[in-house]
Amino acid sequence: MIQAMYNGVSGLRAHKTQLDVISNNIANINTVGFKSSSVSFREMLSQTIKGATAPTASGLGGTNSMQIGLGASIGSIDINQGQGSLLPTGRPSDIAIEGNGFVVLGDGKSRFYTREGAFRLDADFNLVSSSGLKVLGWTADPFTALIDNSAPITIASGINIPIGQLAIARQTSSVVYGGNIPSQTPVDSSVGSSVEVYDSLGVAHQVTLTFTKTANAGTWDWEATSPDAEEGSSVGSGTIVFDENGANTVTEGDISLTLASSNGATNPIGVTLQMGQITQKDGPNTVKPASQNGVPFGALDNYTIGQNGIISGVFTNGMTQQIGQLALAQFSNTSGMGKAGNNLFVESPNSGLPQIGVPGSGSLGNISSGFLESSNVDLPTEFANMIVAQRGFQANSRIVTTADEILQELVQLKR
Repeated sequence: MIQAMYNGVSGLRAHKTQLDVISNNIANINTVGFKSSSVSFREMLSQTIKGATAPTASGLGGTNSMQIGLGASIGSIDINQGQGSLLPTGRPSDIAIEGNGFVVLGDGKSRFYTREGAFRLDADFNLVSSSGLKVLGWTADPFTALIDNSAPITIASGINIPIGQLAIARQTSSVVYGGNIPSQTPVDSSVGSSVEVYDSLGVAHQVTLTFTKTANAGTWDWEATSPDAEEGSSVGSGTIVFDENGANTVTEGDISLTLASSNGATNPIGVTLQMGQITQKDGPNTVKPASQNGVPFGALDNYTIGQNGIISGVFTNGMTQQIGQLALAQFSNTSGMGKAGNNLFVESPNSGLPQIGVPGSGSLGNISSGFLESSNVDLPTEFANMIVAQRGFQANSRIVTTADEILQELVQLKR
């Protein structure tokens, strides 16, 4: 009877643990990125009353062993890493992962992994999770905007997005001209057009292009001038020639603007003039610059996160440039990962080593910006498991009370 009572107690403990796990699942039903757990029972040691015997040569058959089980225990508590549904938030800094990957986080000492994508910027413009851990990834080169995602991810690989502080500008290297030069323009008469070009600091400088018709039919000389040019310097000049159909046969020209005051910008400014779209027809003067590739000074105003995890900065001058890229990790046994609280996981001896890569590669999954992953707790299943656990607890409690009553009868035999 004592052993029966202990067996009942072991069952009570096992089902109490199952109820603890179920209650934690239900409590976190609305926790973003939460992964539910499930309990498996196993039999404890067995006491052998009589060992098994083999058949004998005299004709006796073999007998099975006699063993009494010593109760139940918890075999495992497994994490269900199944995908939760995506919840729209409308915040571009929120992300959800559609795949098997985990976002890599760091606290300066260790790496953590999470499915929760509620990210924000801290006071130092570091991209951080809701628990304050830095989001790890690759940072783009500030000048070329190139990302080296072959570099290893360390605890120092945090992503910084300096809103309002990161500035960008691009020097003009090409101007495309288009439109029509009037064929009826008298010899030695001129038409002109102005364009703003930018130096390497993003400062605009006006350049005027003047076309003068020569005595040769279909031939025009052009000269570039600028009020910002160094005194006595030539900005540029050349000739364009039109064929009998009015098409320009000279498609390019070059200017070199030497600034009187560069203020530290690259000097001179070399620009290629694309003139192939200029025509000579009977009509009004419509020659003007169609486009130029320079960009004025602009500060980082906002950012977006793409499906491939690339963080693109949006600048006040209209430019968009890569700032960094999120790193994702996956494990050979995700159920073997250890929980560290705050929706964080850590690698364990049975999870395998993290395989870190870029979103969209392999089975890591894509990034969905503006969404969060909900918990994968299935409430009907949890309620059903809770009823089963409750009945198991009640049944084991009856074993304890029944064994107690039998022991009480045994004590009273002497009366």
